[in-house]
Formats: sequence, C-alpha cells, structure tokens
Amino acid sequence: MPDTPPPALSDVALRETLDLLGQVVASMSARIDQQGEQIEAMAKAVEKTRSAAKRTEQQTDPAGYARFIGTEVENALDKVLDEFAGAVLTIRKDHETTAARLKELEQAEEAALERLRRELDEAARWRRQVPWVWAGAVLLALSLTVILNALV
Repeated sequence: MPDTPPPALSDVALRETLDLLGQVVASMSARIDQQGEQIEAMAKAVEKTRSAAKRTEQQTDPAGYARFIGTEVENALDKVLDEFAGAVLTIRKDHETTAARLKELEQAEEAALERLRRELDEAARWRRQVPWVWAGAVLLALSLTVILNALV
C-alpha cells in the first residue's frame, strides 16, 4: 500500500491540536522547571554535604587535632614550665654561691690547719727544750749557790 497523506485538519481541530501542544509544552516546561529546582536543591544539599564532610575531615584530622591538643597543653603548662625554669635558675645560682663559699671555707680550714701544725711543731720543739731549760735552771741555781757560799 502506498503511503497516503492523512487528511488535512479543520481549523477547529488545528486550534485544539495547537492548544493541546501549548498545554503539553507548558506542562513540560513546568516539569523541567520543577526538575531544575530539584536539581538546584540537590546541588545545594551536595554542597552542604561536601562542606560538612570537609569540616568533619578537618576535625578528625589526626595531625590537626594533635596540633590543637599541643597548643592547648602548651598554653596550660607555660606558666608551670616558666616557674620550673625560674626554680632551676635559682637552684643553679644557689649551687654556684654555695660552691664558692665551700671553696672559701676549705681554704680557711687549710690555713687554720697549717697554723695549728706550725703551733704544734713549735710546741714540740719547746717540749724538747724544756728538759735543757730545767737543767740550765738547776745548773744556774747550783752555780749561784756555790758562788754565794764562796762569797759569804
């Protein structure tokens, strides 16, 4: 069968067809607008999800969390560590002062011991001479006695 063209539409049928086509186009346009709005809403939701995922990633980043904890611990311990450093400096200064005084005391002790050794040596020499002094005194007394007896 040969293809025969369909019969021509009347003006009324053509208007109705054009009206129906306009309604279909308007309906499709409305649907496309709705779908565009839905796509935009989904894009916003996706962006919010991405943003939340980034924030979550930053919050759960071990290195970033470690830096945060390190900063907080450092802030909390700064005063205590400064006080410890001051105490260490004070102890070192006191140690140096004590060491210097101890050295002075050792030198004074050595000088006192040396003086005592000299005095003991002199006393020992005197003790060794005491019998000779007594002997000389006895001899002098005998000599004076003899001389006085001879003069009288």
